Amino acid sequence: MNYIFIPNAIALLILGLFTARQNPGRLSNTYLLTNVSVAIWALCFMLLHEFQTRVPVNLVSQIQLVSALVFANGHLDISLRYPDPQRLPGPVLRWFNYIVFTTLCVLTLFTDVVSRAVLEEQAVVFIDGPGYAVFALYLAVVGILVISNLIISYRRYPEYRTRLAYMLTGLGLFIVFGIVFDLVLVVMGNYDWLVLGHLGSVFPSIFFAYAFSKHDLLNIRMAVDRYTAKIIVAVLAILSLYLAFQLSFDYPAASLALICLIALLWAFNAYRLELFLVSTARRRFVRNWYEPEDILNRLAEKLEDIKNRADIFETLTKEIDEVFELENIQRIVAVRNEREDLQAYQVFSGAQQRPNDTLTVEDPFILACNACEEPLNLSEFALPIQQRFAESGFDSAEKTLVIPFFSPEYLEGVIILGERSSQEEFSKKDRQFLLRLLRYVAAILYRLTPFEKLEKSYFENQRRQHQAEIQVVRGDKTLAIAHATRQAHHEIRTPLNIIRMAAHRIKSTETIAKYRQIIDEQIERAMEIVDETLVITDGGGDDEARFQRIDINLLLQRCVKLQAEGPQKRIFDLDEVAPKVLGIPGEIQVLFSNLIKNALESMPDGGTLHIRSNIELQELVVSVSDTGIGIAPELREKIWEPYFSGKVTSAGNLTAGRGWGLTICNRIVTEHKGSIQCESVLGQGSKFTVRMPIN
Repeated sequence: MNYIFIPNAIALLILGLFTARQNPGRLSNTYLLTNVSVAIWALCFMLLHEFQTRVPVNLVSQIQLVSALVFANGHLDISLRYPDPQRLPGPVLRWFNYIVFTTLCVLTLFTDVVSRAVLEEQAVVFIDGPGYAVFALYLAVVGILVISNLIISYRRYPEYRTRLAYMLTGLGLFIVFGIVFDLVLVVMGNYDWLVLGHLGSVFPSIFFAYAFSKHDLLNIRMAVDRYTAKIIVAVLAILSLYLAFQLSFDYPAASLALICLIALLWAFNAYRLELFLVSTARRRFVRNWYEPEDILNRLAEKLEDIKNRADIFETLTKEIDEVFELENIQRIVAVRNEREDLQAYQVFSGAQQRPNDTLTVEDPFILACNACEEPLNLSEFALPIQQRFAESGFDSAEKTLVIPFFSPEYLEGVIILGERSSQEEFSKKDRQFLLRLLRYVAAILYRLTPFEKLEKSYFENQRRQHQAEIQVVRGDKTLAIAHATRQAHHEIRTPLNIIRMAAHRIKSTETIAKYRQIIDEQIERAMEIVDETLVITDGGGDDEARFQRIDINLLLQRCVKLQAEGPQKRIFDLDEVAPKVLGIPGEIQVLFSNLIKNALESMPDGGTLHIRSNIELQELVVSVSDTGIGIAPELREKIWEPYFSGKVTSAGNLTAGRGWGLTICNRIVTEHKGSIQCESVLGQGSKFTVRMPIN
C-alpha cells in the first residue's frame, strides 16, 4: 500500500506547479516549495518501507526529516503572508528562526545528533539522538504558530474568513489524522492504518491551494470530450481496484469480495460517469462556471405551469443561489388583495417559506427599486438602505446585487444577491446573464397579467407619452416665440427709424411726395415683419374650428400666381383625382408660398420650377423642386433652425433673410401631423417633399 505515495507525490507537484504558474509571486513560490517538500517526504517514506535493502536508509531518513522542516517552515511563511503579504514579524525573530532552522538542517543531514536509521533484518530501525527532542519541539512550536497566525488573520480580515477557514480545516484534518492513525491506533497495537496518518499531510496543501488560489484553480475551462472521459473512467476504475487489493491484501477472501463488488459497481456506473464528465463536469466542478442557456431552459421547465408569483420568485431564488453559491440571499415579493391591487411587500430570507418582514409600498427601498431598470449594486442605494441590509447580513454593499422584477403593472419583486462564497464580485458576464434573466421573467409576469389590465396599462402609457410629447412641443413653441419676439423687436426697429427720419425731413409740401413713398415702403416692410411674426408665434387657438377641407391643387396654383413673374419656367404635374385634405387654409398657403418663393429665388438667372402632387399610402405627397444653386451638405441640417438664412447679400454675408421661412414651414407641417423632407445637390438644385395625411 506504500506505493500510493507515488501518485500522492505527483499530485502535490502538479498542484504546486499549477498554482505557482497561475498566481506568480512569493506566496505561490513558497507554496510550491512546501508541496515539493511534502512530495519528497512521501517518496522517502515509500523508499524506507519498500526498497529499504536497495537504498542508503540513513541518508533517505535524513532527507525525510529535512523535508519535514521545510514543510513546517513553508506553512509558517504562508500563514504570516496571507492575506497580507507585507505582514511579517520583526527581523530579530526572523533571523532567530533562520538560525534554528539552518542548524537543525545541518545537524540532521551531516550528523546523527537528531536521528539515525539502520537496517536490521531487512527492516529500518530509527535511533533517536539527543537532538531529536529539540527537533520535535521545534516542529510543534512552528505548528502552533501556524494555527495561531491563521486564527489572528481570521479575526483581523473579515473579508477573508471563508478562505482562512479552509486553511484551518486543512491543518485540522492533518492533525486529526496524525493523532488517530499515528498515535491512538498505534498505542492500541494496530499498525494497519499507519499509512493513512502519513497521507494526512496532503490536506494542508490541498486546502491552502483552494483558499488563496481557488478562483484560478477551480475556474479551469475543461474541455472533456468522450475519449478523455473514457480514459478518466478507466484510470479511476484501475486505481479503485488496486486500492481494494491493497486494503485487503492479508485477507484473500475479503480481497476477492471487495474487488468483485467494486467491479460490479463500475460495470453499472462507468457509462454514467462518462456521460457526466462529458456533459456536466464543468458545471459541477469548475467554480463560477455556468451555461446561461442551460439555466434558462431549466427555469422554463420549472416555471411553465407555475401561476403563483410567490412560487415563481421562490424558484428563482433557489436557482440563482445554486448558480452563484451565495452566502446570503433574500427575496421581496409583492402582496396583492382579492382585486389584484398592490398592498405591500413581504421579505423572505434564503429558502424560508414564511416572511420575516413586511415592507410598505412607500418604503424607501421599494421606491428606489421602482426607479431601477437593471441589476444594481447595493452601494448605489442610499446609505440608510445599505445600513438596513447590513443588519440582515449583507455586509459588503459593493458585492451585493439588487435585481428588480417588473410586470406591466407593478414592481413584482426584488431578489438581493449577497456575497458569493468565492468572495468575488459579480462579473460582466454575470450581469449580462442576470439582465437576460430579468427580461425572461418579465415575459412570464406579463403572461400572468389579466388582459384588461394590460389594455389599461397600454392606454395609460400612450396617454403619458402623448402628454410628454405635448409638453415637449409646448416647450419648443415657447422657446420659438421668445426668439421670434426678440427678433421682431430688433427687425421692426429699422423701418421705424427710417420712417422717423423721413418724417423729420419733410420741410415743405414739395418734399412730401418724395418721403411719402419711403414711408409707405417701410410701413409695408414693418407689416410684413409683423405678419411673419404672428404666423410663427400663433398658438392656433381653437384649431378644430379653423380646420377645413382644402383642394391642394387649386391652392398650389394660387401660390404660384402670387409670385412675381421672372425668367424661371414653371411646370405643374398635379394629380387631378387627389382628394381634399384637412387643414388650416391660411397656414397651408404660407407653407407652399414659402417653398415656392425659396425655389424661385434660388434661380435668379432662370431655371425650372417643378410642382408635383400625388397619392402614396393614404398620404398626399407634394414636391417642390428647382434647378437652382442647391444647399451645401454642411448647411442642410441647419435650414430648419430659426434665424438661419442661406441668402447672400451684396455685402457677401448670409443674413439677407430673417431665417424664419423654413422654420414656419416645419411648424405648420408638424401641426398638421405631416412631414417635410429636403433633398439637395450643390449646383444642381433642391427638392422639398411634404407629406400630409388624407384623413
